[in-house]
Amino acid sequence: MTSITIRLRAPTGQFRFQLEKGASLSQFHAQAAAALGLPESKFRVSEDPAGKKLVTSTAALKHGDMLHVLMSADAIMDAEAAAAPAAKSSSTASSVAASVRQAPIDDLIFKMKGTIQRQRDPTFCRHGSGGMCDYCMPIEPYDPKYLEQNKIKHMSFHAYLKQAIIANKTPPVDSSHFIPPLDEQSHLVKDPCPAKTHEKFPKGICTKCQPSAITLTAQNFRMVDHVEFESPAIVEGFIKYWRSTGAQRFGLLYGRYEPYTEKVPLGVKAVVSAIYEPPQDNAPSHLQLATPNPQQSVVNGVAGALGLDLIGMIYTDLFDDGTGKGTVICKRHKDSFFLSSAEVLFSAHLQAEYPTASKYSSTGKFGSRFVTCVISGNEDNGIDISCFQISNVGVGMVRDGIVEASVDPGLLRVKASSNEQYIPEVFYKFKNEYGLMVQEAAKPTFPLSHGFPQEPKPTFKSASPFPVENRNGATGEFSDMRAVYNRIANTDISISLSDFHLLLHLADLHILDTADFARVLKAVKGEESFNAVVASGSWSTLLMVAQEASESEGRGGFGGAGSSSGGGGGAGGSAMQTSWNCRHCTFNNLGGDSCEVCGLPRDG
Repeated sequence: MTSITIRLRAPTGQFRFQLEKGASLSQFHAQAAAALGLPESKFRVSEDPAGKKLVTSTAALKHGDMLHVLMSADAIMDAEAAAAPAAKSSSTASSVAASVRQAPIDDLIFKMKGTIQRQRDPTFCRHGSGGMCDYCMPIEPYDPKYLEQNKIKHMSFHAYLKQAIIANKTPPVDSSHFIPPLDEQSHLVKDPCPAKTHEKFPKGICTKCQPSAITLTAQNFRMVDHVEFESPAIVEGFIKYWRSTGAQRFGLLYGRYEPYTEKVPLGVKAVVSAIYEPPQDNAPSHLQLATPNPQQSVVNGVAGALGLDLIGMIYTDLFDDGTGKGTVICKRHKDSFFLSSAEVLFSAHLQAEYPTASKYSSTGKFGSRFVTCVISGNEDNGIDISCFQISNVGVGMVRDGIVEASVDPGLLRVKASSNEQYIPEVFYKFKNEYGLMVQEAAKPTFPLSHGFPQEPKPTFKSASPFPVENRNGATGEFSDMRAVYNRIANTDISISLSDFHLLLHLADLHILDTADFARVLKAVKGEESFNAVVASGSWSTLLMVAQEASESEGRGGFGGAGSSSGGGGGAGGSAMQTSWNCRHCTFNNLGGDSCEVCGLPRDG
């Protein structure tokens, strides 16, 4: 059934709406009321300005007809009051944009032109070497032909933003006419309803407050274009846990964002500097995080002082194939899934928790640069890293409670509407077997084809890291005071202290006072000399405590790597009955009420 456009001329302005051909008179009045933002009782529609020919039937209405709206003085005042917020929207948008603090990477890339230079075409160019024409002039970073020729499936976020700014003719942020070109979709019923013509949902709903149907299709841009690991030791150290125990492992990625313009115009890459492993229970087929993590704020503080941000997560999904060749089973491929439904929900939840600030969004945020990296078997049965992000629409659906996990790991389930929440229709577009784009209803499930991979080409370098936190000796290494002493005594601390896991352990010990620990972090960043660190008072205390703890190894003070499980010597049994770990320096004491090394009370 075709639709026609009906135009309305009212005292408050001109409006238009689409009307299905053959619609009833009541449907006509309902859609006119929605377009005007007024109750049906407060206006009349006529074919002439004087109101002598009221519309009593829709049969004679034609496409493009201009009808006249008659309103009372009270109705005009109500309409103008409803329109007042819209008149202030541009000034409000400017104030919101002014309060948004974007990431430095966004401010840096936004200043770049991003245009792609082209050489003179010998076939089509008819000018000299100093001229320019349509065949050789620079093109925009979102040019579809360039993206297709260079096999760039997703343009960068800043190319997408530039395209939106040009298409919408968006003025500068500080302009009084500024309207953000980006918007985050909400899939919830608007409360209160802008029309104010009915009761609150579920007792009433209209086109003004009802969320639009969701059409899923491949997102043509991505917030991060590349993931890079600074050193192979970062990944090898993480996989070591699985190699030692056969259990899966989870970690949080800390690093920074840098320009990635060599492959993708106006692109951004996530550079991983370290992996933090939070407390967790691990098994060969699953893992469970211990939440909340009391150390998370300390980790974020240390990372922030080093100029690092939380940029993503990583976890293993590895199963030995039993051949004895060191190869693994390939579970994730185009015929199964790349991310399971539960993983999509978890990734989308974290992306929603860590949004990207943007001055060009009506909400002050748009999308997320939080990445998900999965270490699993590839089609050659080797260990490989795949990186993903959930599309903005997918994150919005998870955030607004539209979808849930299903029994099939390759499918998400759309929830059913209820009195508590209205669920809009969900469709997805895809290419069928004939290469044509088709659209189908996605109830109750739809394919998980909306998390797109970031091509990982890490540049790894060897390193000998400090034992990783929260492993509890599973890999034969222990984060004890002896390990600390081996790295800070008689060594070049400018190298040994440049270790994320060692710095986290020092922060957890609380032996270095706040000022001296801040000095250590500045020295690691290169902002202060290590001589100032060595000269500090609490550094001397740390050396003394670490030395005493290391020398006490022969007395059974520590159960680190190399110590016997029985505690050592004939005194092992009695020592195990009365020993306790100092909460301040971690020294294992044999009885007593105060620590033999740091002197602090047992219960203090």
